[in-house]
Amino acid sequence: MWRLTREEQWVLILVISLLLVGWAVKTWRSRQPLPLSPVVQNVP
Repeated sequence: MWRLTREEQWVLILVISLLLVGWAVKTWRSRQPLPLSPVVQNVP
């Protein structure tokens, strides 16, 4: 098994956590319905 120092373990945990959070946000945003944007009409 790998012999990682405590600092290396924290860095690895941080990187994996950020990847998981990014993946979760991407999945959540792709499943949400798109908000209806207001239609702006230029009336002269």
